[in-house]
Amino acid sequence: MKFNWGTGIVIFFSFFAICMTSAVVATYSHPPQLMQTDYYALDLTYQDRLEKKQHAAALAVLPTVDFDAAKTSLLVRFPEGMQAQSGTVHCYRSATTRDDLTTPFALTSEVSIPAGEFLAGRWHVELDWMADGRKYFWETVLVK
Repeated sequence: MKFNWGTGIVIFFSFFAICMTSAVVATYSHPPQLMQTDYYALDLTYQDRLEKKQHAAALAVLPTVDFDAAKTSLLVRFPEGMQAQSGTVHCYRSATTRDDLTTPFALTSEVSIPAGEFLAGRWHVELDWMADGRKYFWETVLVK
């Protein structure tokens, strides 16, 4: 059998079709994991979140987030003299949405979250609270 241009083109397009089919099968075998599942709702309230971030940036001292390995807990402390009336702490990983954790709180100056189930890696911590009649939003990254 003689190898000519026609045979080469058929082999090339066959190889290309097999590669594309393999790529499609591979992408459908992994579920899509977004960092935020409600990204559309977050986009609609972007201006509110921006104002909350500006209020938090105007604070003289920002809240602190510490991981206590001995107690296996995540401790969120508000600036001295500030007591949060209500709010939530949202912890999530970039890798998956399965491990997301949201903890509500009310009338406190610090929040302790049991972190025994936190997997090792990079965690995003979002703090959304209201104190002294103003709403605040602050986010940070924590590596466990």
